[in-house]
Amino acid sequence: MKANINGKSSSDNIKITPEMLKNGDVLAALILRFLNNRTKENMISVLSCLHDGNVFLPAEVSMNGNDMKIGGQGDNPIMFPVQHRISIKPQLYKATDGNVYIPIYSRKENARSEHLKGASLVNLPYLKCVEMLEENDSCSRFVIDPHLYNVVLDEDLIEISKKLPSRLSQPNE
Repeated sequence: MKANINGKSSSDNIKITPEMLKNGDVLAALILRFLNNRTKENMISVLSCLHDGNVFLPAEVSMNGNDMKIGGQGDNPIMFPVQHRISIKPQLYKATDGNVYIPIYSRKENARSEHLKGASLVNLPYLKCVEMLEENDSCSRFVIDPHLYNVVLDEDLIEISKKLPSRLSQPNE
């Protein structure tokens, strides 16, 4: 799936669905392709996938106890409906170079518990994470899969990712 700077693919006939991007396998494969061949086209493919997909964000999640509705699914007690707002505070990662990043993971399996330091792993749309980053005064960059791939998205790459057109197929296509 090669992409140019406008986000157009040489294989535009492939219909991308949210289900294809759900578990992060496509994003992880695109990151590996970029790491093996660091071209502009491969980075744009990563940014395009991020734009349309979800990532796993280590964060402190809190809510007012009165907002929680008792229930949920028996096989997944962590999932429960919330009546009002929850607060999500992203975990920060200070690298050896002195820069501070918000870590995001392409796949939940890439987030090792020893690096989460007690944070919850929240699955969110990438663009929602960008909003959180923009509200954060402490840092302005992401690091994808820290301690594994360490792909840094600086301010310029994040801005490009926001402007790329969606490649998700619409239901009537």
